[in-house]
This record gives sequence, C-alpha cells and structure tokens, in this order.
Amino acid sequence: MGLFSLFKRDLGNDPDLTRLRDLIIISASDSNYSLDENNVILNICRQEGIDIDKMQKLFKMDPEKIKDNYPTSLVEKSKYLRRLIEVMASDKVCYAQEIKALRSIARNMGFSDEQTDGEIRDYCKSLGKKGNAILASYEENKNK
Repeated sequence: MGLFSLFKRDLGNDPDLTRLRDLIIISASDSNYSLDENNVILNICRQEGIDIDKMQKLFKMDPEKIKDNYPTSLVEKSKYLRRLIEVMASDKVCYAQEIKALRSIARNMGFSDEQTDGEIRDYCKSLGKKGNAILASYEENKNK
C-alpha cells in the first residue's frame, strides 16, 4: 500500500508548489517577469530547500489544481508573506497589480490588508534607505 500511495499522491497539495505558485504569481502579476525577480525566487528556493525541479512541474500543471497549502503558525505565515514581499520589491517598485496579488494571497492566509501593510513597512525598514523608495511606491499604488 505504501508504494502505491506514492504514485497516487496529490502533487497539487505540495506546500512547495503552493509557495512557488505564489512567488511566480507575484513576479508575473505586473506582466514583467524580470531577471531580478527570477534570481530572488531561485535564491528563496535554495534557502528554503525547495527543489528547483518542482518549478518545472509547476509549469506543466494547471495552477488552479494547486491547492493552497499555507503554513499554520503565525511566525511561518509571516515568513511566507515576507518572501512574497521580497519578490515584489526586487525591482524596487511595487506595482498595483503586485499589491493586489500580494493582498489576495495574504488574505487567504488570514492576514488583513492592514497586517500586510505592516509587514511591508517592516520589510522596507529592514532595508534602510534603499527601502524608502520601495515603501513610497507601495503607498502610492496600494489603493489603485
């Protein structure tokens, strides 16, 4: 039974695929998937121990079939959200489409828009002066 259950395993319920899907949604939502965003995603995969081959699986799957499989603890949810913010901010601009996508994913994890705004502010503060421009573009575009 154990061997056959491996073949029947629902790949759409893989938390790594959920994470990759969300990272790509953020990066592609502004219709400009940049090399910087790609490098950030690859770096996140390395740091999080996500097999890069899963990205190939993701592109062969219907994204609608990938189930939301988010972390359950607040600390892990916050870390997950921060990784999405990292991708959004990688090109130093937060576009309205990226913000909408980020907020939608954050809501699915149980965050309010205000909590998401706070996470973005904290992330930008951690960048020092470099974060000021990112935060300014976020504030400018978040209600568009």
